[in-house]
Amino acid sequence: MQNDTQSEGVIFRHLLATYTANDADSPRIPLFVKEPLLDKHWQELKTIKPELFAAAKAYYIYARAVNDFKGSDHRVNFSVPELRRLQREALETGSRRATAIASIWLAMELTLANPIQAINEIEYALPHLPRYSSDKSLENALSNVIAHDWLRGAYLELFVPSRAFFHSKEIIESKTQDNNTMVKTWAYFSAIDSLLIQNKFEEALAMSNDAIEHLSTVTSVHEKLLTYVQRLRVVVFQKSEGYELLAQEVMTQIRQLDTTEVKQRTEELSAYADALYAAVLNDDAKFQDSLQRYRNIVLATIPNSGFKEKIKLRLERELSRLYDASGDYEKAYEHSKTYNRLLVEKNTEQFKLSNSSFTDGIAKDIELARYRQKELTVLRSEKDGLSTDKEAMKTTIFALIITILIILALWLWISKRQSDLLAERDSLTGALTRRAMLNSLKKALKGNKASCIALLDVDNFKKINDKYGHVVGDEVLTTFTQIIKNRIRKSDKLCRYGGEEFLIYFSDSDQRSAKRILDELNFALSRQKHWSNTKEMFSVSFSSGLLDVNGETNLDTIIKMCDELLYRAKREGRARVASLPI
Repeated sequence: MQNDTQSEGVIFRHLLATYTANDADSPRIPLFVKEPLLDKHWQELKTIKPELFAAAKAYYIYARAVNDFKGSDHRVNFSVPELRRLQREALETGSRRATAIASIWLAMELTLANPIQAINEIEYALPHLPRYSSDKSLENALSNVIAHDWLRGAYLELFVPSRAFFHSKEIIESKTQDNNTMVKTWAYFSAIDSLLIQNKFEEALAMSNDAIEHLSTVTSVHEKLLTYVQRLRVVVFQKSEGYELLAQEVMTQIRQLDTTEVKQRTEELSAYADALYAAVLNDDAKFQDSLQRYRNIVLATIPNSGFKEKIKLRLERELSRLYDASGDYEKAYEHSKTYNRLLVEKNTEQFKLSNSSFTDGIAKDIELARYRQKELTVLRSEKDGLSTDKEAMKTTIFALIITILIILALWLWISKRQSDLLAERDSLTGALTRRAMLNSLKKALKGNKASCIALLDVDNFKKINDKYGHVVGDEVLTTFTQIIKNRIRKSDKLCRYGGEEFLIYFSDSDQRSAKRILDELNFALSRQKHWSNTKEMFSVSFSSGLLDVNGETNLDTIIKMCDELLYRAKREGRARVASLPI
């Protein structure tokens, strides 16, 4: 290769030199760049091997950006425009695979700056990407399996678990060209995770059974442990009848695995499994010890990782799940809040890197339309003999481009509108979300109108969940919400404040009127004794803390006082309203 004067040899010498440019502590490949890398070299490779051209140039752009910006995410301001130009070049070759290769590399860089555009680019490239193979080459370095895996992770972060499940299933059902089972094992894990997020426990259990069958082809202890731990999660989170015995069986299988040779890779999973099983046994001391060990192991991986924020997010999500399994809903909620805060910070930081040129697609399309119009004008001046049909075709093309731009703008507006509406509503009950309610209250309280706020909590909700299951618990919450909606006025507001807690804003109401409505709601709820998801009959009540706002505009103060009144109602026997004397 050192003496190869052909374009391919020159390109690969520069690729290897760029790849090792910043390697100060490791041996470098003994190659020397004798001549500059010119556009003619790229053009020759593009003509002969368009797919290799797209892969080689994409990697060259990426490696240069990493070196020039010393690994900083700010490299995207260089790499993204360059990769977009490469994508257009690949399109001109007429090769679908070359275009797909350029697009997947572009998507990889966009994940740092604009995850939404990254998803679009991956979906665009996916049908024509090369298949996964252990025989690595530049062309298949980013394969269709990797694309499905990226989409799986992206949709989970955007909290679209149904799409994450779809892409996990695609990996499971794909036929790889080697015996590497880890890709499929991880796909099973993420598919089950997607189902757990949607509370589809029966489907998750069925998928877990398939994953256990897959273990017959697996030799890796790490993969087996991963599969068994995921099964333990399904059993514990479902909490079906006799789940303690099932959990014990899975834990026995986990403890039979010999992890001594892969201890460093498996200790995190082992600690997690110990904590989860301790929650099943109600062994608080063992639970706290295992949970702390799990936390310390995960935190120790952060300093040397290139994915620090993702590790922190995963830790907070799993801590929330573990505390939920142990019945400590207060701490589960705290970690859930931390997870949401970290996710907001991560996404905010990502989009800070997004140059406006990345997202101004309409301007680019208009520029492209103008460019094409100029080309048509030049052709018309050079060829005076253009027929009427050709003139009509040009007009049609231009009109079609404008129509597409209008449709695109309308689609973007509708998508944003739908997204905003979904973000304001709780997915289970249809009540306002906590954030939407607080934003609405800030405006309402400035009007200095007579109004009341009540914080409600379903009595003994944990016992309902434990005795009848989460599906019945969800039915209780949705029924409770519907009863409230049917009684309050349109000017009043209802939100699911968190878990089994709800917040009601009574507009233009005094404390006596609000208390009368709350008593009526408690009576209506207590009459509901039949539930569609269980044959057993039981009634439900709630406690509430009611406060006459009386001109107060500080939301934190109002919520705190409502919370104190709610706990007073709980102490005094539940199924009642506690309020300050008028």
